[in-house]
Amino acid sequence: MGTETARSVHGRVDRPILYRWGAWCARRAWRVIAVWALVIVGAGLLVPKFTDSLTGSSLKVDGSDSARVETLLTEKFASPVSEDAVVVFDSTRHTADAPAYRAAVGAAVAALRDQEGVLDIADPYGADDPTLFSEDRRTLLVPVGLGGGERDRQDTVPRIQGTLDDVAADGEGVDVMLTGSSALNAAVVEQQDKDLARAESIGLPIALLVLLAAFGTLVAACLPLLLGVVALVTSFGALGAVSGVVSFDVFSQAVVTMLGLALGIDYCLFAVTRMREELAARKGDVPAAVGATMATAGKAVLFSGCTVIISVAGLLVVRAPVFRTMALGVMIAVAAMLAVATTLLPAVLGLLGPRIDKLAVPGMKRSVRTTDVSRSGWARWTKVVMRRPVLVGGLTSVVLLLAILPAAQLKLGFDVGASAVSDAPAGRGYELVADKFVPGAATPLQIVLDKPAGALDDADLAALEQLTERLRDNDDVAEVQSVTDVLRQQTGGVDAAGLRTLMEAAKQDGEGLGRLIATDGRTTALAVLPREAADSDASVDLVHWIRDTAVPDTVGERDGTSAFVGGLSAQTVDISEEVSRATPLVLALVLGLSFILLLLAFRSLLLPLSAIVMNLVSVGAAFGLLTLVFQEGHGASLLDFTSGGFIQAYLPLLTFVILFGLSMDYEVFLISRMKEEWGHSRDNTRAVTEGVAHTAKVITAAATIMMVIFAAFMITKVVEVKQMGFALAVAVLVDATLIRVVLVPALMRLLGSSNWWLPGWLDRVLPRVELTEGSAPPPDDAPARDEAAGRPREEPAARG
Repeated sequence: MGTETARSVHGRVDRPILYRWGAWCARRAWRVIAVWALVIVGAGLLVPKFTDSLTGSSLKVDGSDSARVETLLTEKFASPVSEDAVVVFDSTRHTADAPAYRAAVGAAVAALRDQEGVLDIADPYGADDPTLFSEDRRTLLVPVGLGGGERDRQDTVPRIQGTLDDVAADGEGVDVMLTGSSALNAAVVEQQDKDLARAESIGLPIALLVLLAAFGTLVAACLPLLLGVVALVTSFGALGAVSGVVSFDVFSQAVVTMLGLALGIDYCLFAVTRMREELAARKGDVPAAVGATMATAGKAVLFSGCTVIISVAGLLVVRAPVFRTMALGVMIAVAAMLAVATTLLPAVLGLLGPRIDKLAVPGMKRSVRTTDVSRSGWARWTKVVMRRPVLVGGLTSVVLLLAILPAAQLKLGFDVGASAVSDAPAGRGYELVADKFVPGAATPLQIVLDKPAGALDDADLAALEQLTERLRDNDDVAEVQSVTDVLRQQTGGVDAAGLRTLMEAAKQDGEGLGRLIATDGRTTALAVLPREAADSDASVDLVHWIRDTAVPDTVGERDGTSAFVGGLSAQTVDISEEVSRATPLVLALVLGLSFILLLLAFRSLLLPLSAIVMNLVSVGAAFGLLTLVFQEGHGASLLDFTSGGFIQAYLPLLTFVILFGLSMDYEVFLISRMKEEWGHSRDNTRAVTEGVAHTAKVITAAATIMMVIFAAFMITKVVEVKQMGFALAVAVLVDATLIRVVLVPALMRLLGSSNWWLPGWLDRVLPRVELTEGSAPPPDDAPARDEAAGRPREEPAARG
């Protein structure tokens, strides 16, 4: 089939499947809308299931040292504590020796001993440990051992804090707060819910104003916004349906919300724009106009959405649940958006018909009428680019290169989110620990020695004691808890016989070693309290030193004995290393699959390559500016954050796949219109000029809406959401301005008719799914065009 829809032997125009589907939805609009009404109701009922199941940011990496530690602690120890947290008592009226203070501590300890999920808690007054009391004796720490997986612990934390709030209410001026990794994560989930609601309340009204400026009528402006919200609700409902078997990270809620609104509105915006053109061209034939819209803009939307899904699917190869669940969440959300855009949207367009231009905004009636885009400002600008492609493209490339350069200094880290929840009990407790004790007390490291071959012998215990002392000699370590200390205190020595005696005694009185030695005597655990916070460079360096130096120098590899380091700082190290390992593989998958999809879409060899290069440039510029702002701290006061000197560990890879997919959104929409014009004229300069002229306005409007929605998320307190919103907003700005309307037309002018070249053998073997094949057919009374007409002609050389 050629560039125009071929006529059948009976003289009728062969309608492509999307054309027929769009016309069918338009004729049966009420049936389609009725089905969608049921879908929306069902999705709305499932949304709370999704939001209630969200967990905090998980840094777990399958098969890593830190994951192995959590497994060993849970499966092999009599006290299967999977996380060490602390209850913080603080008072401005009493010291820890006052009767009221002691009564509050006693009541809290007694209440928590019966609390589900709390596996270990001790009375600090009987522990004889001065490190649990602050110097002014107004703040007191009670270590608490929590059990279960990440989701279980985060479900437990609110109940524990509720119990502590009751104790504080009954006390006399003693505040009681639970803090630690799970407590902070639970607080971040609650804070992010508030931030997302606020961001939506700001972004959506501004998006409506942009749509009004783009369309000039209230009906046309409200339609993309309405269907964008429907797509978001449907996405959350679909995620709620699978949340029983998959735990979604709270960050996935923010990402799905951002993408759901932005892509949902954009896809509808593209379709509504084309619908208005088709209505004018087909003199009010609504089913034909809807069919033509789906055969052109609808097909571009399908390819764009599939590209986003393919890009995000690359994250499935990362061995970390945070990436896999994020990928699953975004893929489900984009699929829901495509379902809305290809079913509900054509039905609504068919129902509205010419009424889509009703309720014109005063003073904006001109934008309602179809105008000659060949005389528009965008057409004039594109002609300037086409006359001077080397000059314009060269200057733009220099600007983009300057934006990309800071990305070479990008550094990964992890912010536990304490500053974002400083008003919550977990945040206040964390700050008290950091101010009055050692910050690492709230998030200690765990070192587990495992000897599958048999019980620990004298040599193993000697090595363990040597490791313990080596750790204590490190200036970044505040305290170490080891079974060797208990052995020396109780038996006067460190040997296997003494350990067996102590374990037998512990079995009889039910006290003692449940958290330090496994029941089979083959595994032991050490608790290490760093002097610095878990997300500090010092704590990360400490993890590297323990793994690379302390453990090999003391324990080594004897009789199959292995040592693993876990805890929040260790998880940060593990996920950073996993990101480094997986990045080349993700890049290869995303770029390779995107190239194949674009090759099918455009039936050109150079266009997919140039599209991928342009997208990489756009992503690189976003990363460079992200590094400059959030890592180097330029503009920190303006954006209301304190730079930690790094970017969240999992953000760059996640941002890359999302940005790559979003950039392809505009590329597909722009190039598909150029290809359509090329099919009509076989004139590269005209095709590029007409393509930009027809799409620049809607791309600018779509980009503005995306930027508004993404920028609205920069007001959040949670640092990764703020960073993601900034990166996406900047990338869209760069992509829609410097890339799509400057660099792309300049490059295509230089390449000339080579843009559309495809080797004959490849053309024969590729399936016919290109965007312009079967595009909108002309009205039935329009003359058929000769498929063979318009061969590529040589173009005059571009002037620099």
